[in-house]
Amino acid sequence: MPAAFPRPRDNARVLDGYGPRWSDDVGQADWIAERLTPREDEYPVTIVVPAGFEAYARVLHPAETPGNGNRLVRWAEVAAWSGMPLRDDAQFHSIALPPAAPLGPPPFSGGGPRAGSLYPPDAEVLARLARVWTSTPENCWFCVWDGFGWGQGAVAAVSTEDGTLPEILEEALRDPVPAEVREGPRVRLPYRNYLLYRGPAEAVVATARVPGTWEQCANLWWPADRAWCVASEIDLPWTYVGGPRGLVDAILADDRIEALPAAPDDPVSRVEDWVTAWAGELADGLLARGEASLTTSRGTVEAWLRSGELRIEATGARDENSSAGSSGRLSGDNLREELLFHLTYAILDLASM
Repeated sequence: MPAAFPRPRDNARVLDGYGPRWSDDVGQADWIAERLTPREDEYPVTIVVPAGFEAYARVLHPAETPGNGNRLVRWAEVAAWSGMPLRDDAQFHSIALPPAAPLGPPPFSGGGPRAGSLYPPDAEVLARLARVWTSTPENCWFCVWDGFGWGQGAVAAVSTEDGTLPEILEEALRDPVPAEVREGPRVRLPYRNYLLYRGPAEAVVATARVPGTWEQCANLWWPADRAWCVASEIDLPWTYVGGPRGLVDAILADDRIEALPAAPDDPVSRVEDWVTAWAGELADGLLARGEASLTTSRGTVEAWLRSGELRIEATGARDENSSAGSSGRLSGDNLREELLFHLTYAILDLASM
């Protein structure tokens, strides 16, 4: 990857010595803000990736299974295990949290697909496909969310006998983003703020190669001619691509990545009917008795409601150490709706346990 590229107003060094170049020309992203759907009661695809493209696709992030050579598990394998169809509108829980327990253990462990970032080899494939569909493949823009706590990680009480940090930990805790970039202007879109970089299409994986960035790819990237746009929203385990029909067809046909067709008005998220029914069962139990429990195909959710305080504990079916808990006071304005909201997300957590 080149160390530098032709650029307007790029006035800081590359990301910790790795291309591409940082830029303060944040107005380059104004067109994206103009084409994002305002956040209202519904959340369509175009709340994440700009409207107006000929076609759209959803690139699914694989699950990674630690302890087994970090074997990648594609969504199709999870669907084959659960017996659930991998529909175009499938969420990960649609296939990983089936209404009835499958016969064998799930093919993945360790938290399911990573949210907010393409798997770097998938990003490289996508960059090679996308560069064919732009007249400016060497001149692309990359947004990296400014909320990553790189260099500000949990500095636990880990030290050598003389009280100093191990060299490897010092390296991991060093912020790879230069101070002048941290203090510089941001791309400010309706829902996120970003650092802006510039380079060739393949530079999408530049941050993933920098120590201490958790293999995080760029969150938003597009060529200077705006022929296409790729968006990895922080909270989603997939990436949206908008662009020419030929590019989307090429993405859907490439067996090196896993992708599904999308439409601009598709909802970003949905909850399966059986999950909604499970949450309703728990809510009714809480309102009637102050406590309730539910056993699902992937684990158990227990909940308690005392004097407006809701406590929830979710435990995975295979490992009691795989658990999550939460507690908080409810407003009481619409108690059942509040309960359904919190209980639904507790149930959905089981899909990745």
